[in-house]
Amino acid sequence: MNDTVTYMLAVRGLCCDRAESAVRRILEDLPGVHRAHVSAAAGRAVVDADPVVVTAPVLTAALAASGYPSRLESL
Repeated sequence: MNDTVTYMLAVRGLCCDRAESAVRRILEDLPGVHRAHVSAAAGRAVVDADPVVVTAPVLTAALAASGYPSRLESL
């Protein structure tokens, strides 16, 4: 069984509920992501994922490709 890691990402462009939903869908559609909690108010996403399947660069690349630049805040 693989462990779950929690990634905290600072996400630019989170301005409303629609952006929150879009970012959550982008992240949760990635293989290995178990759950994503996105907050426009905080400007961040907290992602629980299988570190063997998905890494922080994969998460940030998927968001950047969709118009939401992000960076890893903590692991």
